Amino acid sequence: MLFFITLFGLVLRLTFIKKPEGLWNDEYVSWFVSSVPFSKGFWGEILKQCHMPFYYLYLKPFAHCSDLVLRLTSVLPGVIAIPVMYLAGKEFSKKTGFFAAAITSVLSFLVYYSQEVRFYSILFLFSALSLLFTIRYVKNSNKKNLCGYIISNVLILATHVLGVIYVFFNLIYVIYKKKKISRPVILSIFILIPVITFFGINILRMLPASQWWGYFTYTNILFLFSDFLSPILTNNVNAPPVFFYEKQLAFWLTIPTVIGFMGYLLGLRKTLSLNILVFMTILIMSLLALSGNLVFITKYAMEVLPIIILTSAVGFAETKKFGIILFTLFITLHLASFFTPYYVTKQIRTEGHRIVGEILNNYNPQNIIFTYYEPERFLRYTDMRGKHTYSIYKNNRVDYMDNPAKIFDNIPNGENVAVVFLDSVSFFDEDFVNKNKDNPKIPEMFLTFSHIKNSLIKALNDGFTDFKLSKIGAWTVIYATKK
Repeated sequence: MLFFITLFGLVLRLTFIKKPEGLWNDEYVSWFVSSVPFSKGFWGEILKQCHMPFYYLYLKPFAHCSDLVLRLTSVLPGVIAIPVMYLAGKEFSKKTGFFAAAITSVLSFLVYYSQEVRFYSILFLFSALSLLFTIRYVKNSNKKNLCGYIISNVLILATHVLGVIYVFFNLIYVIYKKKKISRPVILSIFILIPVITFFGINILRMLPASQWWGYFTYTNILFLFSDFLSPILTNNVNAPPVFFYEKQLAFWLTIPTVIGFMGYLLGLRKTLSLNILVFMTILIMSLLALSGNLVFITKYAMEVLPIIILTSAVGFAETKKFGIILFTLFITLHLASFFTPYYVTKQIRTEGHRIVGEILNNYNPQNIIFTYYEPERFLRYTDMRGKHTYSIYKNNRVDYMDNPAKIFDNIPNGENVAVVFLDSVSFFDEDFVNKNKDNPKIPEMFLTFSHIKNSLIKALNDGFTDFKLSKIGAWTVIYATKK
């Protein structure tokens, strides 16, 4: 039975895995960092990131492979996690083990991140292993379980900067459950506390600079559970201000979430102390978000998802016929969503870089101006040899604030140019920009690149001719010839 559950999970993770839009920003970062040779600044690039180095080391042997191979590196840990969750559930009962494996196999949230070139799939695997060895170590303090406990938690810390929150409360949980602190527990404390302290400082140092685009509302908590338990993923980047943001999604957002949450509530009686990790992790993330140091995104709470799955599986398994009905409905709804246009593996990454690459290949301009991102971002999908490239990006944006259009001074009369805009960071009109330039609630980056986009489009209209426009996904590319 476990074999077929795992095989089915593999099939789901392979469906629509070829993404014609290519890697998007976060995936590009994963690939780029892993592709830097050790001798040419690999560790320097690691230090520029707000997350930890393990995943980049894991991806490094595949850095020169195709997009498909890169995505398969996330499929593998996603599939391995299925039998690991079975083992975690089996610590309660064999039935619970099968339920936990089945939920892990079909859960849309996990299927989605099993196709993304980011660390979340392998982070779930490490979190599932942590859960397994936490349960086993509390039951039996042998060396095997202690090693599994320490290694899995260290791997979490080495993968995700926010893993420190989960690992800290996990350690508190183990100390609480063991009552008497044995030598192995003391050893684990001496190993983990310095690491936790270092990573805690790293959170406060690194995250604020990279977490500028969103703010915290109550819907973040609602979307945390709907993302985890329903087939609809909403809070991948930032949550809408209202929960029912699209009427056609209401059924898929609510019914599977309610069923999954019912199983979770039913299972709390047996797993309440373990779920303190869930409550405290969400609380700390919320406080960090309220303080402006973190954008509350569901995937940042990946470490607690194995506990939520296990608790729901316990609830389904312990309530006999009613639980089986709930479990069957939950699985059925996730499978049924596969045949809708909303299924997670069918979703387009609108910021995929191949979109721009193919537009530029079609236009074949003599000059290219990139806004928000530098030209190197697109070399994976377009050949820029023989072309002149310019950019107004995050690091030099201040130089162009007074007169963004001065970048056109580089373009000779009679030559053509393609200007690339990322619409998802440049969507305000100039009136809005002028009225809100001092508004602390509007991220400066949105205002800045909206102003740059508006200024460049005005300059194009004034001094260029022979226009062509392509607007695909989150991108706008304007092609024109200088008069």
